[in-house]
Amino acid sequence: MSLLPLPLTQCEAPNLDDARSLLLIHLPRFADRDALARALGTVDSSELVPRVLAAWFLRQYDSQHTARIAEQLLGDPSIAQGDTPLLRHARARLQLALADAYNLRGEHESALSLADEARDGFQTLRHLAGQSDADWVAANIVHDLGDSRLRNQFMRSAATLAQEAEDAERMQTAEMALACFAAFEDAIAAAVAWGSSVRAHEDTPVPALRALAQFFLFITEWAKGACDAALAHALLSIQASEECGQMRRALLDNANVASLLMELGDLDAAAARLRYRLDIARHCAWPHPLGCTLSVFSEVLVRQNRADEARVYAQQAVSVLSRVPRTTHFLNAQLALADAQLECGDVDAAERGFVLVNLHGRHVELVEDRAYALFGLARVAHARGDLPQARSLLDKALHQPHLDPDQALRTLICLSRVAQAQVEAGVPDVAEDEPITLLQRALRISNDQLEGAQRHELLLELADRLQSRGRESESIVALRGALEALAADKRRATERQGMAMEARHRSETVLAEAQHNRELARKEAARARELQATNRELSRAVAALEAAQRELIERHHELQKANERIQELSLTDPLTGLRNRRFLTQVIDKAVAETLRAHARPAAVAEHESSPADAPGPGRDLLFFLLDVDHFKQINDGYGHAVGDAVLVEVAARLREATRGEDLLVRWGGEEFLIVARHARREEAPIIAERLLGSLREAPIRLPGGALLSCTASLGVASFPNEPGPDTGGADGSWERALERADAALYDAKRLGRNRWAE
Repeated sequence: MSLLPLPLTQCEAPNLDDARSLLLIHLPRFADRDALARALGTVDSSELVPRVLAAWFLRQYDSQHTARIAEQLLGDPSIAQGDTPLLRHARARLQLALADAYNLRGEHESALSLADEARDGFQTLRHLAGQSDADWVAANIVHDLGDSRLRNQFMRSAATLAQEAEDAERMQTAEMALACFAAFEDAIAAAVAWGSSVRAHEDTPVPALRALAQFFLFITEWAKGACDAALAHALLSIQASEECGQMRRALLDNANVASLLMELGDLDAAAARLRYRLDIARHCAWPHPLGCTLSVFSEVLVRQNRADEARVYAQQAVSVLSRVPRTTHFLNAQLALADAQLECGDVDAAERGFVLVNLHGRHVELVEDRAYALFGLARVAHARGDLPQARSLLDKALHQPHLDPDQALRTLICLSRVAQAQVEAGVPDVAEDEPITLLQRALRISNDQLEGAQRHELLLELADRLQSRGRESESIVALRGALEALAADKRRATERQGMAMEARHRSETVLAEAQHNRELARKEAARARELQATNRELSRAVAALEAAQRELIERHHELQKANERIQELSLTDPLTGLRNRRFLTQVIDKAVAETLRAHARPAAVAEHESSPADAPGPGRDLLFFLLDVDHFKQINDGYGHAVGDAVLVEVAARLREATRGEDLLVRWGGEEFLIVARHARREEAPIIAERLLGSLREAPIRLPGGALLSCTASLGVASFPNEPGPDTGGADGSWERALERADAALYDAKRLGRNRWAE
């Protein structure tokens, strides 16, 4: 794995026991081939750092493993609450890996929440590269949600933070992603603005950067009609994506390659590519790549005249993408379904689908989808025999902004057929040569912008039209051109097949090497564990032979310490870390005795002992405060016992801050807490009670999932002794009675409406 030399000034100086944990600080954004193989070999490791690395590098390759590792580790209290630099770095990195995995599954809101938590964690650590990664993940999440403005904002922030961290690779990948986003919106303008800088990275040894550069070149070459060049770049993008574990990117690029092959008329090659990857997409079950693959497969099947099969795949695509109904992928699935329905003769259903896309396509980013929808509505009108409506809709489709060449070609062909039907129907405003003129326009688009795609079909149709008009010589020329175009298409299809086979061979080689390296890594890890175990056994044996007596003494000391620890644990509540009832029974008698002695002293002596002269001295009373969390059962029932436990831990922490060091703070049981204020005065009871209640009610508690919960409590107060005086002989010397009074007062507070105290 190649590590990026990040300056130590961007994070806290690590005070880590294991030098390998520095990997978490200098962790690259994406794996290379070797790091990916090692990650696959360490998913079941028992060590923290290798498992964090595996979760991070596999997040877009095997999100199931990532989610399992991250959820398990983040559920460990020692990691979730640990405060060492190592644990804080691990926690933030796991949250970010889990955010990426959730986003792939379509759980976008949960993913954004985790990315925010991770960003906060990295910000606390002053780790700029980690913050950049959090913004990178957030940009991809909102991209899937269709928010281009926020997407660009996050990605620009990722680039800026990477630059501040002096991390060239992170900065370059963020800038390359911005270039790709620009190409989505206007490929021609993006090629002018970003083309030269992207070309500088198209052969870089960094696979993640190379994948983005090749993807940008694929978009821009396709936009200007250089289909073969676009295909080559897309295949290289797939290969680079697989090298660094970005299976999502590889699946989406594969669908793009199939779309390009479909536009070039190579339907068999397009179907083969989709079929090859469909099982992988189904296994991953990620909505965007799976839905996109199914949609394009449906379109290919429609053009192969297999409309019934196409409708099944399109319905699956719509179902998969229904979680994200405002995205381009979902609208493409709706278009594919409407196309298939129209071919199956279900005109009404097709019309509903095209109308839906036309309405949503008014959004500025979805103009291409609107052009497709208008084209579909025109075909619906044509199927119903409404030629004027069909022509009007086709004219609108041709004038849509950013109309891609393939759609312009299909629209002109359809418009030519509508015009031919109008000519045959004797419509006076339609020129008899207009169908021929429209086909010639389509032929120019095929020649100039699509490298001759569908040229032979166009020439055949043109020849037929020319012959029907009696233009025999022109018809013969068109037929000869069709034969030449067919031969050229076969040659290009053979070349593309060779190109695709070479790319597939490279991809399979990469995957085979990764599998081989994974097995080697597992074997090496097993051998290392065996050697470590053997060394430990030998060390223990030598130590036993050399220092048997010392071992016995040490074990004796350990036994004493263990007994002390057991004694300590028996006095401590394991959940909150507060003392328990048993502890109170051991120390309360001493506090009671001190209080009774203080009350037994003459008043003059007590006043003399008060110092300084202008302030009251320590009180002589014990104040019992019995606190019960309000409506705690509803918290357990509504959020679960794990959240209830987290609330109790937070309540304990706030009560600890609201009490003095000499006071006794005890978890009395369930959601009840007992506070015994020592050396107090009974007139201070209201002040202390309000302070205790205010520590809970003033700020809501943040739950593990990020939600906020308002929490209040009821409080019962009692003073000890009950009737203090110069002579305590008649006073109630039983602290249990005071506790009973506090308990009764607690019930009064609850009866009066809770969130209050009573005495």
